[in-house]
Amino acid sequence: MKETKEKALALVEKLNVKLTVEEKELEQKQLLKTVMRKWLPAGEALLQMITIHLPSPVTAQKYRMELLYEGPHDDDAAIGVKNCDPKVTSPPIYKWKL
Repeated sequence: MKETKEKALALVEKLNVKLTVEEKELEQKQLLKTVMRKWLPAGEALLQMITIHLPSPVTAQKYRMELLYEGPHDDDAAIGVKNCDPKVTSPPIYKWKL
């Protein structure tokens, strides 16, 4: 058991993950969770992935308008939704019944 922990701590050093003395004393599962949290922070990784792969709202709105707006696609409201224009003369309102 102690040998496994020593191997794990050696691997942590190779990954350049800094652990405090208290964290080095943790046992198996808690040590693994701490190392993974410091080595690959999920929140930052997820945010970076979202910003890289999702289009901007202005870009996405151009093709989402067809799904969001049920009226004619050539009227002022549809064009305003498509261009993300807040000054549309009659903004569309969607009613939802549950």
